Amino acid sequence: MQQVYNTFRRYGWLQSLASLLLGAALLFVPGLVTTIGISLIAIYIAVQGIIGLVSALRSKDSVDGQQSGWAIGLSVTLIVVAILFYFMAKPLLAAIPFILGLLLIFMGINRVANGFSGRKEYVNVTPWPMVVYGILLIIGGIVLVINPWGSVKLLFRIFGGTLIAMVILDFITGQYYKKQA
Repeated sequence: MQQVYNTFRRYGWLQSLASLLLGAALLFVPGLVTTIGISLIAIYIAVQGIIGLVSALRSKDSVDGQQSGWAIGLSVTLIVVAILFYFMAKPLLAAIPFILGLLLIFMGINRVANGFSGRKEYVNVTPWPMVVYGILLIIGGIVLVINPWGSVKLLFRIFGGTLIAMVILDFITGQYYKKQA
């Protein structure tokens, strides 16, 4: 365990540098990072499919034909999945905030309706906090529905800024503990 701890401590600067670079990239060019990430994942899946296909075709003569048939089918499926992932990832990524936006709108309408409903369980409870919360949910949902891709970019920017802040805090903490030791 001490060996693992020493390894992490020894290469902590490398982890901080990688986090800083990724955070800066996410903060300033989130679209490029998304495109590169999608491309790398698609390439990885395609390479796995190609390796499996080559392996299955080479071993076709030496192994039972049924097993190599399954391997060929699985490998071709991986290649097709990689191609579909490459072309469909951005629309699917943009659809997630749209769907979440619709859910937020429905939840907000429900909260506003519950705030103004005639059923009062408690006499001295005002409905306004529930109504304000519902209106905020509706506004957030509308923003997600109107601009889903911008919402994803904003989320990536927030994540990038968080990574940069973590690196800065890690550096300050490291300097503090060096002085203490």
